[in-house]
Amino acid sequence: MAKDSKVKPFQTAKEDAEDVGPLKDRGCTDVICILIFIVFLGGMAVLAYFAFTLGNPWRLLNGYDSFGNTCGMANTKPEGVTSQYAGRDLTDYPYLMYFDPTAMMPTSISSLANFGETTSIEMTMLLCVKACPSETMFYYEGWTQGLRLNKLHELKQSGYDYCQYDFWTDNPLVDTYYAANTGVGVSVTYQDGSYITKTGAGGPCPEFLIQSVSLLNRCLPLPDQLVSAASDAAQDAAETAASNVEDALKELFQTNVTASEVMQYAMSDVMNSYREIAVMCGASLVISFIIILLLGWIAQIMIYAIAIAAAIACIAGPAYFWYVWYKAKEELEAAAVQMESQISNVETLMIYAIIVSVVCLVVLILIIFLRSRVGLMVTLFKEAGFMVMRMIVILFTPLILSLFILAWAAVWSFVSGYIYTSGTATEYTLTREYENDPQPSYADIKMVYYKDHEYILYVWLYHLFGLYWGTEFFLACHEMAIAGAFAQFYWTRVKSKVSFPVARGIWWVFRYHLGTVAFGSCIIAIIQLIRTILAYIQNKTKDSQSEVVKYLLYCLQCCLWCFEKCMKFINRNAYIYTAIKGCNFCSSMKKVFGLLMSNIVRVGVINCVGSFILFIGKFLVVMVTGILGYFMMNADADLYYWAVPVLIAAIFAFAVAHTFFSVYEIGIDTIFICFAEDETKNDGTPGREYYMSKNLMQWVDNSSEALKNLKRKKGQQRAQAKAAKSGGGDVAMEDM
Repeated sequence: MAKDSKVKPFQTAKEDAEDVGPLKDRGCTDVICILIFIVFLGGMAVLAYFAFTLGNPWRLLNGYDSFGNTCGMANTKPEGVTSQYAGRDLTDYPYLMYFDPTAMMPTSISSLANFGETTSIEMTMLLCVKACPSETMFYYEGWTQGLRLNKLHELKQSGYDYCQYDFWTDNPLVDTYYAANTGVGVSVTYQDGSYITKTGAGGPCPEFLIQSVSLLNRCLPLPDQLVSAASDAAQDAAETAASNVEDALKELFQTNVTASEVMQYAMSDVMNSYREIAVMCGASLVISFIIILLLGWIAQIMIYAIAIAAAIACIAGPAYFWYVWYKAKEELEAAAVQMESQISNVETLMIYAIIVSVVCLVVLILIIFLRSRVGLMVTLFKEAGFMVMRMIVILFTPLILSLFILAWAAVWSFVSGYIYTSGTATEYTLTREYENDPQPSYADIKMVYYKDHEYILYVWLYHLFGLYWGTEFFLACHEMAIAGAFAQFYWTRVKSKVSFPVARGIWWVFRYHLGTVAFGSCIIAIIQLIRTILAYIQNKTKDSQSEVVKYLLYCLQCCLWCFEKCMKFINRNAYIYTAIKGCNFCSSMKKVFGLLMSNIVRVGVINCVGSFILFIGKFLVVMVTGILGYFMMNADADLYYWAVPVLIAAIFAFAVAHTFFSVYEIGIDTIFICFAEDETKNDGTPGREYYMSKNLMQWVDNSSEALKNLKRKKGQQRAQAKAAKSGGGDVAMEDM
């Protein structure tokens, strides 16, 4: 007897006849993988326990000084540390000050991030202070030899001590002298060169002070404040360099507005326009939701409408931006007084016009070349829209996914703070070099830093892999749950009998297929970890690489990126097949790969055209939101840089659109896999009728015959129902 090849992914023979819905007796898949994942999470918990025992994230948040003390906290002296300045109560000293602020610049940031190296300690002394310097003190040869100590003593008298802890207490003669000779600044006995290091900014007092602001409990000098100091005493090489930095910034912005003012104005504009930003963000939600609904109701019209609207926007958008730029430029040239904010807005408009023109040109070219390949996609969008309209709650599943991922990232970051600060307190003796003979107590000093454990690199790799695996795990759960919901609609003939498809799809994943999800997500996480390690190697060896090695590493990174994208594509389709058939990961991957290869042309069209149409939808949401923001804010005279809040709202709009349209994308892929499987196993003949709808049936080879058979079967079912009803009436008459 020939084996029945009729596809029955969810229903038994009895249920198939009754069309009562999906099969409930699934089996667990890839159990060993979920057990491995649980064991791995247990390993992360063990690492977290040891990190909580050894680490102190307040050192990372508040910063710690050169003696291992955390700023703003009462400290205890670490075990084995003998430095007299360790273990101090710094509750009233919340800010970390660098004696040499240039150590915070990008060229030195890598050394500071790895504070276990002694070279970073020699770079600058770190001290916890009550307040960041509110004025600037530079030194050059025209100053008298005691003026810096005099100035530092004045600050100490005001309650702001920027010298090493207990400096004035340990040097009462110096303290007494400058208390009695305030403002003189001349001393041959107590010279700066005996208390301030010649090189290295090693203390005990700073060589110079720069007016700073507090950022993340660190005293941060801004570029314009560096230049302000340079303008007062522009004879030092460091001051000249600072001036060059500011000149470069001015040349970049073509304005005399300083960098800190630009930042302040931009932040002020964001704060003052929070209502408009909220309106634009809300509008992006409404626009995305409307487009999703319209795609379901009138998919064909909407798809072509999106393409036409995008084409019009691609022509009108750049034209309008260039027109606005031209008018703004004319007004600027005609103005008697040119405001710096007006100059900046004109420059910003030109940049935006160029970017929009390039993007719109690419989009327009794609619209022209792909216009004739949307036939099957129109049908798939109709089917996806039909299903979305009957389970509207599925559009909000990405929000739940986002909460899970954010929670996972928050827990991971919390533990990372402890791991990062879990080093062992280690002493280092610094030999200071002075211009004059130093005081004996200041020749050498014991500093404290936290040395990483020798196995910390492996801990970070394990912890980072956990981040990747956990994130991909949640994403895979979401994809399979959505695929299960769409598959239920496809493989049930009477769609009205499908109940709670989203909840059932989620239940299937968590009850039966967590192992499959763990397997697939582990593969992606391994690729991502390899890419991260390669990027780390590239960064560490970038200065010592030849051009050939750099090229090869970039090629390898590119290949890994492409491999990751391919695996994500295969994984998604494997998840869909698991949602349909209940197979394990390897079986699903093998079967779906063969299914995709046998429909390679259709797959290419769906991925190219479908992704492009969804991109157009996202693009339209962002464009409408941006234009709305322009009209709302351009006329507001209180805003200096209106482009900043508009850009924030546009980024949010893209994130919202991407979230909503991702559901549609998974739905389309699921329907196509179901369609291909249905076409493979059935042929539309009696007993092997298609599960697909009439709209999809037109894309199979024997569509006319299949439609006739479907019509004949429905006629027979109606006749049987009528006969059963009539028979029931006759029986009732006989009973009477």
